[in-house]
Amino acid sequence: MKQTLVIGAAGFVGKYLTKELESNGHRVYAADIPELNILDVDSLEKKFSEAIYDYVVNLAAISSVGASWKDPIATLEVNVRGTLNILNAVQKHCPKAKVLLVGSAEEYAPKDTPLNEDDKIEASNPYGITKVAQENFAELYRKKYGMNIVCTRSFNHTGVGQTTNFVLPSFVKQIADIEKSGEPGKIFVGNLAVSRDFSDVRDVVTTYRKLLENDTEYTIYNVGSGKANKLSDLLDYIISLASVPVDVCIDPEKFRPVDLPYLCADNSRIKDFWPGTDIKQTIKEMFQAGLV
Repeated sequence: MKQTLVIGAAGFVGKYLTKELESNGHRVYAADIPELNILDVDSLEKKFSEAIYDYVVNLAAISSVGASWKDPIATLEVNVRGTLNILNAVQKHCPKAKVLLVGSAEEYAPKDTPLNEDDKIEASNPYGITKVAQENFAELYRKKYGMNIVCTRSFNHTGVGQTTNFVLPSFVKQIADIEKSGEPGKIFVGNLAVSRDFSDVRDVVTTYRKLLENDTEYTIYNVGSGKANKLSDLLDYIISLASVPVDVCIDPEKFRPVDLPYLCADNSRIKDFWPGTDIKQTIKEMFQAGLV
């Protein structure tokens, strides 16, 4: 049985990944705050002394672009120094382990066609910049220590349980609350003119598992559906699930300082094992969960 350490296991993606791994024969060691703090070397030393891990996944991060603008220093600390602490612990305790580091589509320069892994890197927000730094350190550790590190550039993903810090859960909660009230209501939104590649979180964690378990030809993989949806269209779909009128109100406070107009993955490298769940089905499940 493969022994897998999932750091950040209590988070939104971590819960899904833990279930995915356990369902496929992994013995999962789940770690998160307060038991494990990736900024505390002693805390990591203790965790890495518990077992010789075959796989290590780092999901611990400040992963909201909006949050990264509010506190770029904390974002840098967690996403870069925290990752370096993990890599050092792996190199010391289980240097043969395969490591999966989760990055972001926010690393890329703007492009109006699907992005592939060879496209220009030019992050335009603090979160994206920290993920570029993470990749650079991963490459350094591959070269210096021969470590087996795979990096993803993950595009937007969502599902039941994601916090309203993210756009689709925010839309769904507001409209589900209006539906539960039985009265017409207003939803407050930011920039609807963007197009994004949204995936079901279950598709994403299936892909993470397969990147761990299979020989990987590349060191970097886009993880996304390969389809871009206009945010305005997805909002219209969520509104269509409600039986009461919903008025859309633009809130300037919800706009980001910089917001890429289009983000879509060229997912050629993972296409053979991408499940391909329809994002509208995912949204419908989120909406139904919000009515409970």
